[in-house]
Amino acid sequence: MALKQLSPADVMLGKPLEQAVYNADGHLLLNKGSVLRDPGAKQKLLAMGHKEVVPGAAPVAPAASTPRAEQLREPVFALVQHAAVTLNAMLVDQQADVHRDQFIARIRSLAGRLQAACLQDPEAAIAAIHLFHEGEYALRHHLSVGVVSALLAEADGRLDKAQQHSLICAALTHDIGIYSLANHSGGLTEEKRREINQHPITSCAILKDIGVDDELWLEAVLQHHERQDGSGYPLCLSGGAISLHGSLLAVADVYCAMTRPRPYRPKAYFPMAAMRDLYVGQSQQLDNALIQKLIKALGLIPPGTIVKLKNGEIAVVKKRSTNNAPQAYCLYNRQGMPMASPEARNTSLPDYSIQGRVDYDDCRNVEAAMRRIWA
Repeated sequence: MALKQLSPADVMLGKPLEQAVYNADGHLLLNKGSVLRDPGAKQKLLAMGHKEVVPGAAPVAPAASTPRAEQLREPVFALVQHAAVTLNAMLVDQQADVHRDQFIARIRSLAGRLQAACLQDPEAAIAAIHLFHEGEYALRHHLSVGVVSALLAEADGRLDKAQQHSLICAALTHDIGIYSLANHSGGLTEEKRREINQHPITSCAILKDIGVDDELWLEAVLQHHERQDGSGYPLCLSGGAISLHGSLLAVADVYCAMTRPRPYRPKAYFPMAAMRDLYVGQSQQLDNALIQKLIKALGLIPPGTIVKLKNGEIAVVKKRSTNNAPQAYCLYNRQGMPMASPEARNTSLPDYSIQGRVDYDDCRNVEAAMRRIWA
């Protein structure tokens, strides 16, 4: 009998167990249908309890209605940025405990649109998240992780389309247990730190309470802070004990956190520096093969990155490249004047070589021109 450790989503206080629970040696601890009501007993059961699984079986995602690329009715860049409005409404409703019966269908629909967008025009999708700076950090982060997870899973190729769809659902909801706390800018009390360390469990429990029964979705949320060397939380899993979908979401989550300004860290990483730090500094904690696939999926300097060129111009990257010379479009000439119409620049040429990053806030007066590049 193959066994797998219980996840918090498997044990809901006051609700019958959906499977029998065994210890690590396969001895029965509780029958299917048993009900736990004591939080302490739940924690003990999670520490020692296992459920039976079919050897080698991967979680099967429910059939998803994923829009085909040609069904998208607006440009991908606009669709991804408009998705933020939809996602914000859903997460606000969830926090207010309204429209619970519609939450799963709405998340699945949004995930399907993002999945189709990333397949149709991945570079526009990448640019859209790097150039989206509206709303609070938590909203921007969830949207970005959704897009990056979609692109990374597609580049990896081991999940089928339905499983990729479930992963995107997980990405859009992975921090639902601390959604308001993610925007916190001050110091953290011990209680808040405990909330953060337990938020994968909390998020998983909230989703299951809403009605999510997709094992891949739930497991990815539960494992997105686990690390390959066992230093993560909440279960301190390591290596092969972490699922593929958990590892995919972990890499996407860390990259997006590094490349976004945060309430306590106004300056974000330059994407190329973030890629380097992931590859060199966090190779023991995150799946190194997935980091390499992330670089391939996004490019070393992703679309939507605003850069300064050697000749003094300011440009925005349009196309992906696995080197440091992607195609870019000039936004400001060398005198600092906005271009009436952005012009293509070959950054492999010495005069147009990329020298560093430029903050988005310094380029807000050319927002409309930037959007037209991916129209």
